[in-house]
Amino acid sequence: MEKPKRETEKKARERGKKKTRKAKKPKEIVAAPKPEPFFRKFVLGASTIIGIGYILPNIATLLVLIYLLSDFTVYSQEAVIEMTGIVLFIIASILLMALGISIITLGTRYYKKANPEEVIFTGVLLASFYLLCLGVGSALLAPEMNLHVMLFVISPILIMVSTAVFTVPSLPYRLLASILALTGGISLAIAIFHFQPLELALTEWDVPFLGPFMSMALLEAIVVILGPVAALVHSVLPQQKTKPMSHIFLSIIGLVYGIGLFAGALLLSFSFLNLVWKAPWELALHELPRWVCSLVIFWSAGLVVLEIGGIILIISSCLGFASTAKDLSQPYRTQTKLKKN
Repeated sequence: MEKPKRETEKKARERGKKKTRKAKKPKEIVAAPKPEPFFRKFVLGASTIIGIGYILPNIATLLVLIYLLSDFTVYSQEAVIEMTGIVLFIIASILLMALGISIITLGTRYYKKANPEEVIFTGVLLASFYLLCLGVGSALLAPEMNLHVMLFVISPILIMVSTAVFTVPSLPYRLLASILALTGGISLAIAIFHFQPLELALTEWDVPFLGPFMSMALLEAIVVILGPVAALVHSVLPQQKTKPMSHIFLSIIGLVYGIGLFAGALLLSFSFLNLVWKAPWELALHELPRWVCSLVIFWSAGLVVLEIGGIILIISSCLGFASTAKDLSQPYRTQTKLKKN
């Protein structure tokens, strides 16, 4: 009788082991995967090339404006006002080059997974001061004050105030900052769409100048509205839904701006080459020193860098959409895997 009892005890132990093996594991919370390294490399490449593209063409802009300033003679109050407007345009060109450096720094911090908030805050302030210099300089150079010039002066002030309010760690203050930024973005979009400041300084050139951020005016106007909308969504939504929506908005902004950057830089580059080709008989570059024509060619070549940056930014935005879609589908994949097991 002892042998059958021992056999039954062994069988019971084996059945218990099988049950424990087949027992389902408890559900684990799987964290969303971080962006892939190649996506970070694309973002770094886009920010670096766009930053360089902000610097190179603005060197040409700066030298052309300095040449125009040296050609002025102080003979009346109107001449002094025009000189002051050109000086503000020169300061704006320097600020835009500094903004290019901050864009490169932002891409580097993102690639190294460092905190980019300080760089974003500095970049927004630089962009606001740049727009303010453009607006005040346009007000001095314009033959008469109109609504679009006034919006160019008012909108950067609203953006600066909203940036300062957004730093307060409180939801009502962040909502107020988002509303101020959205108001400033809409007014700036109207001004960008109807008015290009460099046309006031270079009236005889007759080329389709870009918006203040080196992109097509229409698409740039859309971008300056989408930016505050993204900040508003970031402030209102809970923390779990903020990251995917922020990534989607950033990808949309990058895609729209990349297309405008590529198309606008290409159009302006060919317009400059056409201007140089017509220099012997056109009034724009006629009877000017040869180094000015060489500078315009350098300006056109610098815009090619922006074209390349626009292409890389478009690719980065598409990769951003793919990465966000993968993050959003990850919980569904883990649930299906657990059900199968």
